[in-house]
Amino acid sequence: MAARINNRTPARIAAPIASAVLLIALAGVGTLRPATPSGAADYFLTIAEAIDDTPYRINAYTGRDLTQPPTEAVDMLRPTRVLHRGYRHDGFRDDVRVVIVHCPDVRDMAGHHPPNCYPATGWTTTDRTTLPIAAFGADQTLAVHRFSRRDGGIAKRITVASGFIVPGQDGTMLTTMDQLRDAAENRRRTRLGAAQVQIIIDRDADQEDLRRAAQAFLPALGPVFDRVTEGIE
Repeated sequence: MAARINNRTPARIAAPIASAVLLIALAGVGTLRPATPSGAADYFLTIAEAIDDTPYRINAYTGRDLTQPPTEAVDMLRPTRVLHRGYRHDGFRDDVRVVIVHCPDVRDMAGHHPPNCYPATGWTTTDRTTLPIAAFGADQTLAVHRFSRRDGGIAKRITVASGFIVPGQDGTMLTTMDQLRDAAENRRRTRLGAAQVQIIIDRDADQEDLRRAAQAFLPALGPVFDRVTEGIE
């Protein structure tokens, strides 16, 4: 009988030890989500309000709300808020669309990053570049992605300029998921989330078209930028 007790005892000990090791490993690779910091709910609410307050009239552009993303996309992103608005300027041949998304967890942003989300809906990347521009009191860089696809035999093109806004990022926007992950290595910052801004022209727009649009719209997004970068004390 004693021998059987001695043989079973290591198994009883090994099970919880193995579970603990697995939990530590999962936490290390980010499978377990860290706790949301105190005060985050109020912080997210003020970000949502700032996004909601994005003006419909920006310089000579007049905006209108467009169809919101599909439910499955919202479920994937788990956003604080999503804004999708079209703006028209009588003096230009293009409409400009503006998308603003804030997610409480930066890891959820991967599904909204242009190199991921547009190809996932049938677009093919035709060009990648960047757009240097001054905004929010600093020199910024926007990522620029151009895409194409055919709908019913009709060729379509689209140009997207985008950037991430992260708490405590010293006034600069980020352009890649790698930069976003590096900025959010601290668990607290991971759970304070990030915002992404997209400025979209529904054609193969050149850099000057993008610069003109960005110079018009980015200043109007100052309250969103300020609230996100402020973070929580």
